[in-house]
Amino acid sequence: MAIMKSSVVNILVGLWMIGCFVAAEKGVHVPAMFVLGDSLGDAGTNNYIPHCDVRANLTPYGVTFFHYPTGRFTNGRTTFDFLATYLGLPFSPPYLEPNANFSRGINFASSDCGLLDSTAADANILPMGQQVAQFENFSLSLMKTYPSGAAQAKSYLSKSLYCITIGTNDIGDYVLNETSQNITTPQQFVTLLLSTFDQYITRLYRAGARKFLVMNIPPLGCDPYFRFTNNGECSEAANKLYVEYNTGLKSHVAHLSQKLSRLTIITHKAYDYLWDMIQNGEAYGFTDTKSACCGSGSFNAEVLCGRTTPQNLFCNDTNAYVFWDRVHPTEKVYDLFAQQIWSGNSSVIYPFNLSTLVSGKKASGFYLSTNSVF
Repeated sequence: MAIMKSSVVNILVGLWMIGCFVAAEKGVHVPAMFVLGDSLGDAGTNNYIPHCDVRANLTPYGVTFFHYPTGRFTNGRTTFDFLATYLGLPFSPPYLEPNANFSRGINFASSDCGLLDSTAADANILPMGQQVAQFENFSLSLMKTYPSGAAQAKSYLSKSLYCITIGTNDIGDYVLNETSQNITTPQQFVTLLLSTFDQYITRLYRAGARKFLVMNIPPLGCDPYFRFTNNGECSEAANKLYVEYNTGLKSHVAHLSQKLSRLTIITHKAYDYLWDMIQNGEAYGFTDTKSACCGSGSFNAEVLCGRTTPQNLFCNDTNAYVFWDRVHPTEKVYDLFAQQIWSGNSSVIYPFNLSTLVSGKKASGFYLSTNSVF
């Protein structure tokens, strides 16, 4: 399935010329934020995909902040919503949203997707490859529409922030699929994922992206769903592969940054940070780090939040829970993630935090090389 939006520039034209160029004149370091990936970043993309059942478009999703379901798989804002606020940007709207204002960013993320097209292939969602193609189409359209302003367009794209959260579903599906495990070893599978990640970052780079925030995979082998299916315990198989992927990701990011001139990538250690929340919940103000706030049955993960439970069936205090539904964190966790990404030290965001990146002090970066392959 290929979903493109050829009319994107028609929607964007006037606002883009006025919005991003004026922002640049005022010295804004990040004129726009683009989000790609899965449900940890989805702002409602799947709501606009025909015949897609993987949606959070029903109550009580969104109850805490928006007070209505927006398509985000949590009770309020995601990490990237909080980061947009830090950057002085509006929340990036879904690429497929009709008549949206894309002058300050776009959200391409699609829940249930993976790096591989084969992940959730029957779910009618947008895999990472299609999201990258959408951004390439957007970038190319800008250049074609404003050939006299190509330099400004390139500046706008290079100064913008590109947020990537991907890989969780690929590994989760692999762990639960014995057929896949019989065909491909865990090490081969992780190698395939990282190779695909490299290809997509390179394509985004060639389309104009230069500043990236990459989230490593959190320990969702300890989410309520895995506990429900694993006698109350974390899935060691899933978490082991998440760790292996994250370890490989660090070296792949370093290699890409040396190979591609003026590329800067900062990586959030989401695994380590969420693991500490789960193990030491009280230190963060959580009283329940195992069950979902919304849902019912064992670990509140046996019955889906909202869809098959009464719409008002969720916990009294969402801030007391790490997990909102059987897979996704609460808004409070996303808020803590954003705080660490913005101002944390190298134990949680590497090699430096986002506020340092956007200040321009290290925009040419820890990872930069003077060599270029282009």
